[in-house]
Amino acid sequence: MSDKVGRRSRWILASLAGAVLVVTGAVRLRARRGVSEQNSPADVGFMRALHAALRRDLVRLRDAAAQIDSSAGAPPTVLAGWEAFRTQLDIHHSAEDRDLWPVLRGQLSEPADLASVDAMMEEHRHIPAALDRVDAALRGGGDATGPVDALSTVVLDHLAHEEREVFPLLEQHLTQAQWRRFLHKERSQRSPRERPEFLTWLLDDASEQDARVVLSELPPPARLVYRRVLRPRYNAQDRWRIPTSSTA
Repeated sequence: MSDKVGRRSRWILASLAGAVLVVTGAVRLRARRGVSEQNSPADVGFMRALHAALRRDLVRLRDAAAQIDSSAGAPPTVLAGWEAFRTQLDIHHSAEDRDLWPVLRGQLSEPADLASVDAMMEEHRHIPAALDRVDAALRGGGDATGPVDALSTVVLDHLAHEEREVFPLLEQHLTQAQWRRFLHKERSQRSPRERPEFLTWLLDDASEQDARVVLSELPPPARLVYRRVLRPRYNAQDRWRIPTSSTA
């Protein structure tokens, strides 16, 4: 028991250390950026990486839904993956509705552009009910394939719509300084202990390009903590894995 407590304590300390490095590093990097870069067009590479992570988890969710016993519900490993996906999606959409879309709307004048931004908020409103239906099914409330397919459709359609119509508006009408203010506000919705979780979730199976974009926000010491401590701990949780049945 004491060994388990010791491991838990070391993990908490490592997570806190990672959070401090992430936050401190981001502040230092922002301080080093010149005025010209801050006034350059918004670079939405970080958002593209986040969208890729959401799509990745939807693939894993659909694979899991096809395998789990509808009467027994999902195993803890699948529930851990599902809960992380839902948490990150909720936080992201809440931040967009509160801190990004109003800022972008203030920079627009064309009715078609304003309608595209308003459509983002409207599409967000359809997602919580779909999430609730999946959650109920995964916890033993029946076959999850139908609710998961419906959720996948609504989220994937929304992500594609946002990338097609709204990403260009962000790049054309927001500066990098405005964009970074939004990223900072979204990050602030997570406690210091939750930020390492977000980082490892975001980088799980990320492409080289997406990983480069995300890690470029961190100083070398924080990248080392991520690679040596946070990522191995995250990988050890085996999220989304379906345990194989043991036969005696």
